[in-house]
Amino acid sequence: MRRSKEGFSLVEVIVAIAILAILTMPILAYFTNAAVSTSRGKSAQKATMAAQSVLEELNSCTSFEQIEEQLKAATGSAWTVDSVGADKSELTKLVTVDGSEYQAKVTVDFDYRTTDAGGTKLTESQYNNYAKPELTEVYSPDSVVAAESDETDTALSNFYYEAYKNNPFITKEQIRAAMSRTLCLDVAKDGDLYLVKGYYRYGYDGKTYEAVMENTKIERDKLKNIYLFYDLMRADIVNEAVEINLNGLSMDEAKNLSVFFVCQNGAISRPTGYSMNMTGSGNFAQIKYYTNGIPSTTTAVETEIVKHATGKRIAAVTVDVYDKDETAYTEESRLARLETSKGE
Repeated sequence: MRRSKEGFSLVEVIVAIAILAILTMPILAYFTNAAVSTSRGKSAQKATMAAQSVLEELNSCTSFEQIEEQLKAATGSAWTVDSVGADKSELTKLVTVDGSEYQAKVTVDFDYRTTDAGGTKLTESQYNNYAKPELTEVYSPDSVVAAESDETDTALSNFYYEAYKNNPFITKEQIRAAMSRTLCLDVAKDGDLYLVKGYYRYGYDGKTYEAVMENTKIERDKLKNIYLFYDLMRADIVNEAVEINLNGLSMDEAKNLSVFFVCQNGAISRPTGYSMNMTGSGNFAQIKYYTNGIPSTTTAVETEIVKHATGKRIAAVTVDVYDKDETAYTEESRLARLETSKGE
C-alpha cells in the first residue's frame, strides 16, 4: 500500500511566520529596552561617580577660600571659574570615569534659602560674614608652651630658710609681702636651633630664686609662637614685671616671633588697673606681643589673643554632571545631580 505524504501549503507557512513574528516582536523589544536601560543605568552610575569624586575633592578643601582660590590657582588645575561673587561661585571641571568623560558644574551658594511647602523660611545663611573667633593651635610643631603654676611657695621656703638664719623672728608672711617676681623669657640661637627658656625669677633681700616653666630647643625655621601661661603672685601687684632677653636674634628673626602672655584665672583675682611692664635685651621690642586684655606700660601689645573675623562659613553645594560637550546645561541634558552643604 502506498503511503500519502502531505506537506504545508504556502498559505500555512506564511500564516505561521506571521504569527511567529507577532509573538517575537514583544520579546525582541523587551531585550532591546533592557539593553538600553542597562546602558543608561551604567551611564547614570558613571555620572554619579563623577559627581561623587568632585564632592570628595571639594571636601578636601578646609575653607571656601581654598575652593575659590587654591583650586583655580593651582598650576595645572583642571578647574575653571565661570563666576565668583559675594553670594555664589560656579566652577566647572572635566571628570573621567572608566574611560568616559563628563563635565561637572559646581554651584556654591552662600545666600541660599530653605522654605517649607507653605513658603515659610526654615533656614537662612545668616552665619556667612558672621564674626567668629579664630583660634590658633597652641600645642603645635611651631610653638613652645611654658605653663606652670605659680612657684611662690617654693621660692618663699627658699628665702625663709636663708632669712631665718639671720633673723629667727622673721615670718613667711613678712617675706611673702616683700617678695618680687619677674616673668622671664630668654631666646638664644644655637646653630640651627633656638634655645627657649620661660621662668619665674623671684627676689627678696638682694637674693634671687628661679623657677623654670619651660626650657627647650626647637628648630629655628619652625618656631613661630611662644605661649606663657602664668598665675598672679599677689593681689596688690598691679604692674607685672616682664623681661624678654634675645641673644643674637636679628630684627627680622625677632619680627617672625609672636609671644602670648596668658594670665590664668586662679585663686587671686586680677586687680583693677593691672598691666605689664616689659623690659629686655636685644631686639625684644620687635616681637609681636599678645595679652588677654592686659595693657603694657612700656611696649606695644595686642590685647586680644583671640581674633574675630568675618567670612564665608556655610554654603549649599550642588554638583551637576553633563556630557563632555554639553553647552546648554538644561535639566533634560543633566545626567546626575548631587546636593549637599559645606561648612567650616
